[in-house]
Amino acid sequence: MTTNIILPFTDLPLLVQDKIINYFSYTELSCLRSTSKHFHRLCSEKLNRGYSQLEIIIHDLQKQIKAKLPRRESERHKHILSTKFDIISSLDSRIQWLKLTFSSAIQNSFCCFYPGQLLDEIYSVLNHLKTQQSFSNPCTLLQETRDMSSMAIEHFREQIKPKLQSMRMTSLNTMRHNISTFSTTTTSSLSHYHHHKRSTNGIFRRRIDILKNRIYKQNIIMKSQKSQIKHYKQLLHMRTKSLIDHHRRLKYLEKKNKESEQILLEIRRDNDTLLQRIDQFILTYDNISTELNNKKCDEIFPQINTNLKRRKLD
Repeated sequence: MTTNIILPFTDLPLLVQDKIINYFSYTELSCLRSTSKHFHRLCSEKLNRGYSQLEIIIHDLQKQIKAKLPRRESERHKHILSTKFDIISSLDSRIQWLKLTFSSAIQNSFCCFYPGQLLDEIYSVLNHLKTQQSFSNPCTLLQETRDMSSMAIEHFREQIKPKLQSMRMTSLNTMRHNISTFSTTTTSSLSHYHHHKRSTNGIFRRRIDILKNRIYKQNIIMKSQKSQIKHYKQLLHMRTKSLIDHHRRLKYLEKKNKESEQILLEIRRDNDTLLQRIDQFILTYDNISTELNNKKCDEIFPQINTNLKRRKLD
């Protein structure tokens, strides 16, 4: 007799669970998080892993393509891989914006990278970039990614960030309450043994509590300021990078403009010379036509005279 043993998913080894979860897309994983706490933990880990691997994959692709591109800016723009490099750099900038929004919450384990559909879209774009060399319309390729990333950032700022801030405030209040209760219990227990030191100990404890609260507040302010400084540094780095790129493009366009102006001047000169030649040709043609007409007249008139004379004689 063979008995079929049915094991629930949670009783399976973690390696097997991970293998099974790998068959799901990131969109499905973000939906499966609401199934149970166990699924939430597994799916969150997988989503965070996929999000953290994105930056490494994009940087590797950038290095590979940059090695194949020429060093000169003018030659680089004409190269076949230039559009691919532009697409990857714009993807990288999108990832940086997402990193600025989600990284602190993910690091503190407040939430995971929940927009799984966005991850699927970015990975599909990356696969498209790996398989194909030329792109007919690169703007449409990144349109979905742009829309989804902006929607994810807006949703995080409007819906999740205020909740996280309220959670932090509640945790701070509970910690303060615990500290105060702890101090009160210790003072009440010691009061039975040290009646003569009660007043002095109470004053010292109050001062210590005040100092602790001040230190705690200062630490929170310093942490928030550090995160803000980090955020602004990253923004500045991105802005300087984009400014350098724009400056390079402007130089390239100025050079192209000068070249086109020179070509236009040459065309105008050629047109002027052509017009002069046409005028000369018309003049010569008119002269030749008048000469021919005069010659014909000179030949016809004597013939007419001879014919008239013959008729008279007859």
